[in-house]
Amino acid sequence: MSSQHVPLSLRRKIVIALDPELLVPPPVTDDTAEAANSAASNRFLSFKTVAWAKANIIRPTDDHVFLVTSIDPTADKTVAAMWASMFSDQDPHTDRPKEAEAALRRLSEALSRVGVSASVEVMRGEMAEQVAECVRRHRGEILLVQAPERSALASSMWYSWADLCAQQSACPTVLVKRNDLPDNVAVALDPPLPTATTAVDPADSQQPEPDFT
Repeated sequence: MSSQHVPLSLRRKIVIALDPELLVPPPVTDDTAEAANSAASNRFLSFKTVAWAKANIIRPTDDHVFLVTSIDPTADKTVAAMWASMFSDQDPHTDRPKEAEAALRRLSEALSRVGVSASVEVMRGEMAEQVAECVRRHRGEILLVQAPERSALASSMWYSWADLCAQQSACPTVLVKRNDLPDNVAVALDPPLPTATTAVDPADSQQPEPDFT
């Protein structure tokens, strides 16, 4: 059986859970270049997390990847979130689940260009709970979790959703932190160069750059 036609039921299932606060940053209270650069940098962390998985865990011919995140509706109703939205130029009615799905689809397309089977899912609710349910539903065999950005104080006082995922997961869990992600890991998602025997249309040789804005 050709590896390109291995049915999903026979593939190893890998769930990659991406931090919604990095994937789809909440509204900012200023419109400075620094804020825009910070948001783009956070999105690039998600790209590098997926690239790290491709370089170290994913077997393109044998695996299927579920790219998932969860948007908690109650998080947007906190005093801090409402206060930020009052002084932000961004539309307060922005559909964050739709933005998250678009971001995941860009990552899925990047995986597809390097021969990896992938699908996306945006859930609603508390992240650790939803990820655990997702792993059970898809019979995940490996869970890779993007560690959220937290202060030293917060890390010492309570568990993050990523820590809870590692504790509750029914399968082996890999926690990927910022320090695990050198910039050059992104090359793992570079499409392969055409072989000498492959006829290439010049118009097709221009691969789209990842969009982190």
